[in-house]
Amino acid sequence: MILKLKQLNKRFDTPVLKDINLEIEQGQVISILGKSGSGKSTLLNIIAGFETANSGSLHINDQVIFDKRKNVEPQERNIGFVFQNYALFPHLNVEKNILFGMKNRKDKTVVTELLEMVDLEGYEKKYPHELSGGEQQRISIARVLATDPDIILFDEPFSSVDTLLKEQIEKDLLTLVKKSRKTAIFVTHDPKEAMAISDKIAFLENGEIIQYDTPQNIYYHPKSKSLASFFGIANFIDEQCYRLNQIYLNKDEGMYKAQLDYSIFKGEYYELHIKVNVDQKQYPFIVFDYDNFHKEQEFFISLK
Repeated sequence: MILKLKQLNKRFDTPVLKDINLEIEQGQVISILGKSGSGKSTLLNIIAGFETANSGSLHINDQVIFDKRKNVEPQERNIGFVFQNYALFPHLNVEKNILFGMKNRKDKTVVTELLEMVDLEGYEKKYPHELSGGEQQRISIARVLATDPDIILFDEPFSSVDTLLKEQIEKDLLTLVKKSRKTAIFVTHDPKEAMAISDKIAFLENGEIIQYDTPQNIYYHPKSKSLASFFGIANFIDEQCYRLNQIYLNKDEGMYKAQLDYSIFKGEYYELHIKVNVDQKQYPFIVFDYDNFHKEQEFFISLK
């Protein structure tokens, strides 16, 4: 266990984090996901040491980093932090930016090795303004890796990335983190981003962790309806969640009969708002129609 948070609480004027419990294994990639104001960045800052919790404890490699008697300074926690704006020094070239945080600033072989790892060989003499956003991000990660941290924290690393480049940068960054074998914690408000990069996701709502689980379990087996809807269209029969790819339409037969309320044309498909009859109860569903079901008043659905 590389990181353990136990009963962490933080309040400003009102409670921001409530009884946070979290355990992270060596080499895992974790996302802290939630809406704006849910406490994500505050939790990341507490782990880094930039904020202090009001109560609880924090352990790294089984060593107490914070509790009611102890609070290790940020620079002594061996944690790397990649900021939203990359925080590269504009007056230093790539080589000097990477060397800045190292104890032995003359060891340029480390720079060469790190630039090879981030696929930017030969960039030693370039300055930040000569780099693309994706290249700046990789240099900021190389600078963090130069300090050999136990954990790397990422605060909304894709927030300023162009949408067209985002998917490729996500893939590159995940490959880089896995190659480094470091434990990484990402803060994000984007569920697709969290699912793409994470081994596990901690979903925060109003300062509480609602669910800490694999992306697959959170998507298909959410513990609350608000969490389910955060990841897109979610249909429920009682407490059981059904995603769009778990629902099949048939004009002649199926598990349950459904009635069409109304349809919305979406270009490639129609969005159907229907009522599903189950054991003399009706449940509202939203499904996608690619086969002219919007012309039918009644049909059947089956659930996977």
